[in-house]
Amino acid sequence: MEPMRVFYQKTDTAKYISHLDINRCFQRAMRRAGIPLWYTEGFNPHAYLTFPLPLALGYESICECVDFRLLEPMAPNEIVDRLNGVLPMGLRAYAAAKPVHKAADIASAAYEVRLALPNTSAPKAVQILEAFFAQPEIIAMKRTKKGEREISLKEHLHGLAIRPDGGEVLLCVKLPAGSGLNINPTLVLDAFTQQTGIPIDWLAVKKTAVLTKEEKNFA
Repeated sequence: MEPMRVFYQKTDTAKYISHLDINRCFQRAMRRAGIPLWYTEGFNPHAYLTFPLPLALGYESICECVDFRLLEPMAPNEIVDRLNGVLPMGLRAYAAAKPVHKAADIASAAYEVRLALPNTSAPKAVQILEAFFAQPEIIAMKRTKKGEREISLKEHLHGLAIRPDGGEVLLCVKLPAGSGLNINPTLVLDAFTQQTGIPIDWLAVKKTAVLTKEEKNFA
């Protein structure tokens, strides 16, 4: 069995496909593409697919990946070409290779967030957001399997940049990700709304990079 990792983009209407359906989608696509997948044994055999950092529903991403095992060797470019011939609109494979890092190596993810505040120009919205993030402390309630817990967001916001972009605000930020602590932009912006009373009128989130503890691209 040969381990393989396929990197793909999830954009446009595909952002509304749930993680469970993405798993099913890739299993079917790989069968249709004739990729020799390894299947688990037992009463209910299934393709062994794992997603190192699942994407939140409604988010776009240019850096997703899925791991699987091959029963026989296959050229990476052939895997990519075959998948792109059968994947639905909004899902596109762009690379395949043997895994370099383990899922446990993931430490952070970078995001681009486009948003608008109601009845507020982009420059004014930037000022409001900058004032919020300039606070010495930002507290949010994070849901976990054990319930809700209070978390301080300020120390986890890295590379924060906010600027007007046309009639929208473009917010770029790097946040913790992985098995240890996982914070996504929605949690941050929910804290903004809760503390300021200002709702987000329009929001679009795109994951742009997944990084290791050494600040290297997850590969």
